[in-house]
Amino acid sequence: MVLPALPSSATAQKTELTFADFNSQTPFNQFSGDCGTFAASPASLTTAFDTSIFHGANGAALRLDYSVSSGFCGVWFSLLGRLSFPQFNLNFTNLYGALRNSAGNPSRIEHVHVRQFSFWARGDGPGDFDHTLKIEFKNRQGVVGAKLFSIPNRADWARYEFPLDELGNADVSQMKEVTFVIEATRNDRRTARLFLDDLSFNTDELPYHAANWKDDAFLDVVSQRAFYYFLTFTDGLGFALDRSTFSDEVSAGAIGFQLAAYCVGHQHGWADRADLENRVATVLRNLAHLPMGPETGTLRAGQRGFFYHFLTANTGLRKDNQVELSPYDTMLLLFGVLTAREYFPANAEIQTLSGQLFDRVEWDWMVDHAPGINSNRFHLAWTPGPEPAGTFAGHVDGQTDEALMLDVLALGSKTHPVSRATYLARNRLAGAYPPENPDAVLPSWKGSLFTYFFASCWVDLHERGFDLHPTRPVNIWENNRQAVVADHEFCRTHGSTAPDGADGHFHTYGENAWGLSACDNLVEPTPGLFTEYFAFGALPSEENLRFGTRPLHAGTLPVYGAASAINFLPDAALAALRHDFEIPGLWSPLFGLGDAFSLDPHFVGHAYDANGNPQIRAADFLNGPWVNRTLMGVNLGPMLLALENYRSGLIWKLAARNPEITAGLDKIFGIQPPEDAPVTIEQNRRANSVNLSWEPVPGASSYCVYASVDLKNWILRQSGITATAWTDPNAGPESRFYCLKALP
Repeated sequence: MVLPALPSSATAQKTELTFADFNSQTPFNQFSGDCGTFAASPASLTTAFDTSIFHGANGAALRLDYSVSSGFCGVWFSLLGRLSFPQFNLNFTNLYGALRNSAGNPSRIEHVHVRQFSFWARGDGPGDFDHTLKIEFKNRQGVVGAKLFSIPNRADWARYEFPLDELGNADVSQMKEVTFVIEATRNDRRTARLFLDDLSFNTDELPYHAANWKDDAFLDVVSQRAFYYFLTFTDGLGFALDRSTFSDEVSAGAIGFQLAAYCVGHQHGWADRADLENRVATVLRNLAHLPMGPETGTLRAGQRGFFYHFLTANTGLRKDNQVELSPYDTMLLLFGVLTAREYFPANAEIQTLSGQLFDRVEWDWMVDHAPGINSNRFHLAWTPGPEPAGTFAGHVDGQTDEALMLDVLALGSKTHPVSRATYLARNRLAGAYPPENPDAVLPSWKGSLFTYFFASCWVDLHERGFDLHPTRPVNIWENNRQAVVADHEFCRTHGSTAPDGADGHFHTYGENAWGLSACDNLVEPTPGLFTEYFAFGALPSEENLRFGTRPLHAGTLPVYGAASAINFLPDAALAALRHDFEIPGLWSPLFGLGDAFSLDPHFVGHAYDANGNPQIRAADFLNGPWVNRTLMGVNLGPMLLALENYRSGLIWKLAARNPEITAGLDKIFGIQPPEDAPVTIEQNRRANSVNLSWEPVPGASSYCVYASVDLKNWILRQSGITATAWTDPNAGPESRFYCLKALP
């Protein structure tokens, strides 16, 4: 039976999940499913994103130009993940699957049913005829039900609804695909054009009113949906996918966040606790069994305990010949491994496997021991070949949380440790934003915010004080806090109601819209390329300090940027999260907050100007804001951990119990807490001479004494003290305050 357009349902309001609105002009929908066309020759179909005809205030519609002299054609949409990976599917009778609510969570997710599918459609105006579309729903086995719709070839939009109870008793627990079919026999063998827009599902979940939620309830929902990524997007080995649209790829770093996420989910009861513990054991077991070795090609997962950055889903082997062995991603993976070890102390398999995975990493092998400027610095990467020893590339240099975390694990290793020289080998260059700000920071190369909050996702450096650097000791926690403050100020001062990419001012930025960090950004339309990953950042940056280049940013903000900085700027981060929640299309009740957004979309031109700056150009091929609904493990992971530390300190407490992490931190900052060691200060009879004495600190092999005039800037007065007393023979003005550091 052919049905005419139906008015919107007048039943009680329920939650509507936008499935595909085509506004971002990519082949992926809001559920991370891909799409494509099909045609039985001689029928043909071409599609395009049309920004002149669309439903709503702005955006784009999907234009279908078809010809069915005989046969049929159409367009398909995968309901979750790529169509070629059938393990990703939706359960229409229990939409959230294994996800559960914790106490105080204001959403209702248990046994949510999909009740209706709807879409908007119209013709192109001329011609007195109807387009007949057949909508098919398919599960893993094939078609479970279909319905015909008659769409008048008028130039006005109408909504069409497919109540899913019309599927009867069909199995809708593993739904994979929705297909729009145009058949010759039902369309008078014509050539014509029609438009589709705003495909959505209605569920029996109650609508969200986040503005009425208290902060902790709001954060619980945001965190829970971030956790849902790691519950949903995993491969056959249990490894988290790198991103929701890459069904064929996992990343070692994302697996580290996944393991910690399972600890958080277990703590809150966001899934069956026995299942989560089993998932952790499965991940560790499969990691431990992956083949290692120096061979070229894609038959190994890593070398000397390090893992390749990207691995092929379902095999765990190197993704391709260009993928590097990554100390940073291995480090992130192992922070997750050690977190799981502390969280599940009674699970013998988790204890054994986590210890094996950590102990086999040859950290010292990744250090450049050759004399020269890079001596004692970690290499950034290794690839096999062309010589038997392989090829090291780049060096870890400058300020970044990833380098700090690498140092912590390598210094804490019992089997393959490095010396403290690897930590001290990195340079220290200071800058500030605005330039006149007296609180200068050690900036990272791009000023990307993740380089300042990654460490705080795992370890609480707040009470550690300044580090044991001999010439420029720095309070890393305070350094990173000031960098977060600078990012907030940079975005506030670069917001504009009249955006201009050339001068770095964008409508997106503002008091509650900040957090420049690495994320996807749209690119100039190119066949096969829709987005690209950029390390966006703010001033100060080491690149700017060294070469005067402008910071890389294009008006795009990742949600996790400000959210993951919540332990540094709580009020501003909460305000940013609530602001992001209200961005149209950025929040989905099913998957939570998307990756990034821009209210005035721009892209990064690959042609650099004479000063070495990329050209930022307006994305005039879009029609309205850009929202990236792709989900990424390395973005959702830090947000989840940061929010959990803000709420309970769980990950911090687990890391503080771990002997390897603690040992590494002690070698960088001194035995914790050194400030608790009572120090007696007495004036010596000699002028400007001061006697210091203290009680022995358990576990200390020696001591360092630092002095300061303002409790902010410290200088080393003496190191290598093995006694519990020392006399400062030249206590000048800079020695108004003293601090003792105990070394393990």
